[in-house]
Amino acid sequence: MSDNWVVQNLENALETWNDKLSEIWQLLTTTPQDFKGGSIWNVMVTINGAVQAIGLALLVLFFVVGVVRTCGSFTDVKKPEHALKLFVRFAIAKGVITYGMELMLALFNIVQG
Repeated sequence: MSDNWVVQNLENALETWNDKLSEIWQLLTTTPQDFKGGSIWNVMVTINGAVQAIGLALLVLFFVVGVVRTCGSFTDVKKPEHALKLFVRFAIAKGVITYGMELMLALFNIVQG
């Protein structure tokens, strides 16, 4: 190291900066399952199960409300295009609710490289 105090301060600042950047990089590249020994992840999985059950109940409720709102009578539901549209909307929503955790993990894997 140099005898100049300015150079020493700059080198110390750069070393601290590099240490903090490496800590940040380690946090960013840690998977949710490995973060803090996985205890937080286990709580998240448990909460996801409860929220998933609530989400499926709300899906059925809002699906029925949507059918009643979009169709003036049940003869509208008999038309194949309306029935297919309602089924596709229901299937997409159920897929997002059921596989939301897997979709989130896949997104994390893509972002983390």
